[in-house]
Amino acid sequence: MDERTEDRPEISICAPAYNEEEGIAQVVRYWAQVIRDDGIRGQIVVANDGSTDRTADILRELQAEIPFLVVVDYKPNGGYGYALSQAIAHADGDYVVTIDSDGQFDAAEYRLLLAELRHGGYDLVTGYRKGKRDTFVRVVADRGLNVLVRLMFGLRLRDTNCALKLLRRDVARAVQIEARGYPTPTEILVKAQTLGYRIGEVGITHSERLAGQSKLKTFRTAWQMGWFLVYLKFKQILYRARVLNRI
Repeated sequence: MDERTEDRPEISICAPAYNEEEGIAQVVRYWAQVIRDDGIRGQIVVANDGSTDRTADILRELQAEIPFLVVVDYKPNGGYGYALSQAIAHADGDYVVTIDSDGQFDAAEYRLLLAELRHGGYDLVTGYRKGKRDTFVRVVADRGLNVLVRLMFGLRLRDTNCALKLLRRDVARAVQIEARGYPTPTEILVKAQTLGYRIGEVGITHSERLAGQSKLKTFRTAWQMGWFLVYLKFKQILYRARVLNRI
């Protein structure tokens, strides 16, 4: 782990954002309040993933009132995974918290993840949604995904695709995100496991979106997820056979 410096943030909250103008201000202000209430050196990093609405303008306005807000702004849209990787690349904190920008997860629950990481000696801790607030089809699809990931990778976790995670900064930088969208949280865990990092899990709260609509199309997403897992499995095999330098 990198040596600590006095001015480095303790926590970096990292999130992608795409067309979230309806709720992004409320969400980011809440994250900032969590950091202030806890009295920690904190940082918020939001990657605006080529939004076509007012998301970028709102984020720039928020920077005037939140000095520890970093906005990574680029075009064109690169997808959820690319946006998250860009946020992580600009994060300076000792610990990186990955989270969605639509209000489904409570940033204050980073405390639960951090406590579990320290107690268990883990390198990263992922949340599992104690009550997933989504459509019946998506809930069933997520459960099927967990079974598939367990069979393919031996990753025995309750909720591999939960977006809320806390990682040591060096671990977050070591995991190279390739997925564009939905598979990203699972990809992080599979690659971290392959690299030998210890993974913990703790129950967290899941809420409905604060505003706006999900960009996921269920059946198309499931098809893409299946192909990505096959790709990831072959890549894992080649990495372990020392054919590839990185997973």
